[in-house]
Amino acid sequence: MVSQAVTTRESEPGFETRAFGLRPRDIRAAEEAGKAFGSARSRVAERSVLSSTSISRRLPTVAVRLIIVLTIGPLVSWQSAATLAADAPAVATNKIGIRLIGFPPGGYVRGAIHGDQLRKNHPFSTGGTGSHDARPAHRVKLTRPFRIGATEVTVGQFRTFVVATGYRTTAEQNGTGALAFCPAAEKGLDQFAMNKECTWRNPGFEQTDDHPVVCVSWQDAMAFCRWLSEVESVTYRLPTEAEWEYAARAGSTTSYLGGDSADTVYAYGNVADAALEAAHPGMTLRQRIARLGKGEGDGFVFTAPVASLQPNQRGLFDTHGNVWEWCSDKFHPRYYTELTGASAMSRDPSALPVVVDPTGPDTTIHHQYGDWRTVRGGAWCSGPLTSRTAERSFAESSDAFVYTGFRVVAEMVATE
Repeated sequence: MVSQAVTTRESEPGFETRAFGLRPRDIRAAEEAGKAFGSARSRVAERSVLSSTSISRRLPTVAVRLIIVLTIGPLVSWQSAATLAADAPAVATNKIGIRLIGFPPGGYVRGAIHGDQLRKNHPFSTGGTGSHDARPAHRVKLTRPFRIGATEVTVGQFRTFVVATGYRTTAEQNGTGALAFCPAAEKGLDQFAMNKECTWRNPGFEQTDDHPVVCVSWQDAMAFCRWLSEVESVTYRLPTEAEWEYAARAGSTTSYLGGDSADTVYAYGNVADAALEAAHPGMTLRQRIARLGKGEGDGFVFTAPVASLQPNQRGLFDTHGNVWEWCSDKFHPRYYTELTGASAMSRDPSALPVVVDPTGPDTTIHHQYGDWRTVRGGAWCSGPLTSRTAERSFAESSDAFVYTGFRVVAEMVATE
């Protein structure tokens, strides 16, 4: 039996419980959309390279786990940039050299600004309104502290894992390799194609041990976390989307760490810029038609060594660009609207309920066609618009791309 969406009240004042069910028309639509969605194994390329509309936005509503949202009662402790900067973070370096930055419990506004304003802020970018996947902006409360990697996991750190365990990545096992960059192709998505020779050992461009590891799937990242948990006797995992954006913002409320203008991103992130355009004409131009002069941008063609650019207020590097980063959450394009019960066009986060410790949906209709997981942050081939802090994209958990990596979270207890 298919359940209808229901809303009930808990006995404790100040809390509302929402359960989202599946509607018959959603199931029919899912059956029609399934084949198309199931074959969309490289849509991150479409989102990150061409800034085009993802097929996911045409998919039906899904079932979301039972979740508690604050509606009245005491407000959470919102963490401004000044507050987080003033609160010196707990910093630790683990046995394989991952530097971990502590974050306290707190609250922030997650998601993208309204499309009209976003367009005004990006007059030289294609797809200027962004996607509705990251709307409406809404308040999130995180009740548990955590530590997160100051950088993306590097080639050297991933090699330590492989040497210790003999692990072979999905791209090494599947016979087709990872999605590689093919500069000889004439245009668009043709410049990204599967290549059985493309793996984390050989991504098709030069990397040192200090570069972020690429061509690793969500499954590979999870295997790394399981191994590291055993080595360190601490629980390591991928960040949730909510944790990732909280850490990436570090109190900022703008589209980029440096403000709402796309020009500010180059100080903080390795994104598609003049250097990439000079090396491979059209790669950046199709996404943004400004700041393409010699010496403009971040200066990197492909991946940059981690921590090459400015960090955020809390000490995290590369939260804009370099590589898309896997998160633990299952992806759902309408997750924010279903979580808040509001339209993607809603403009006032204060009018919406506060969501507590969201971890993504338990399942969705389209997950019967693949294990779709969220990636965040943009990459070296993404224009500024698709590298905003709020931007969301997705890929199947076994997929590996030449522009996708990850960073880790180490769990903490409240007394740490």
